[in-house]
Amino acid sequence: MQELRQMQLPAVEDETGNERFERIFCTLRDRICLLRYRPGTVLSEGTLAKEFGISRTPIKRVFNKLEFMGLVQIKNGVGTIVTDIDLYTFKETYDLRKRLAAMMGELSPVEITSAHLARIDQIIADTKDLESDRGNFGALALVANDLQHLLSDLTGNTPLREVIELLYYRVARIWYTFLPQFGWDDVFAGQLNELLEIRAAMALNDIRGVGEYRSKDLQRMMTLLGRSMVES
Repeated sequence: MQELRQMQLPAVEDETGNERFERIFCTLRDRICLLRYRPGTVLSEGTLAKEFGISRTPIKRVFNKLEFMGLVQIKNGVGTIVTDIDLYTFKETYDLRKRLAAMMGELSPVEITSAHLARIDQIIADTKDLESDRGNFGALALVANDLQHLLSDLTGNTPLREVIELLYYRVARIWYTFLPQFGWDDVFAGQLNELLEIRAAMALNDIRGVGEYRSKDLQRMMTLLGRSMVES
């Protein structure tokens, strides 16, 4: 159910043009990051325009933004193609993400509200629900997306937030590709522990702590990936 929610965000009757653009963009971005659209897939403007009930012009704008993020490449005479997964820059990107996460509390920190706490409580509840759904890595990846959305809202510095989001989605599908190799128990426990640590820092209105926990978990994920690549 959660996967369907993310893979096709529902339209609302009174949404503006910008809201519609963002809805379609988020839907296609998630499809790419969760490998519903695998590398090499050619995305059809006409097919997607028909699916979303719009003209091709907004789809072209979405494609342009996806290309900026490095998720697709627009080739004249060929179309819009989902890009290959770049393992060569993966570690460099994660190293940069670790450093940027630690800067959350230094640049324009925001005040954590009850709404923020309610959101992470819901994410934690969604994660705990997966304990009895062993092997559902797709749903766990969506939990990670939800957490990233929350952390973006807690990043007060706009340029920093934009860079963090760009880097997150640029490597999200690489991480998702390797998830099953890490083993369900390690992945599930690691994700839940990160959420609980971030929740504790949020309860103290400690943005710096939130960033430090995020940075620490990124290192944990890199360690898992390195171990998996050595064993393979």
